[in-house]
Amino acid sequence: MPIIDKKNKSMEFKKWIPNDELINGPFGTMEPKKTQISIFPQILVVPLLSFDREFYRLGYGGGYYDKSINYLKKYFKKEKKFFITIGLAYSIQEEKKIPREKHDIKLDCIITEKDVLSNIN
Repeated sequence: MPIIDKKNKSMEFKKWIPNDELINGPFGTMEPKKTQISIFPQILVVPLLSFDREFYRLGYGGGYYDKSINYLKKYFKKEKKFFITIGLAYSIQEEKKIPREKHDIKLDCIITEKDVLSNIN
């Protein structure tokens, strides 16, 4: 699970299993304790407000996930291991084209109740 560092606008991922205690994090999220083991997830489920068929997403602002995805892609490429990003959404959240900025990163898959879209070669 992610732990958000608002000061540095970054996230760190921590191991969590059911029954592990969660604490209040920023933005109304629940997070594992900072003392939990750090991990590098190879599958990342990414939240979104909306998406388009070019695999761009509109997030919740701040660029936390884009920054983390960029870091994890580079890390796993160097490790020669797979890494995949999956957006979960309802089909009603699809837009023709999502506004994008230079730092925005495409998702690998988007799953809705109607479609499984894949950007994996």
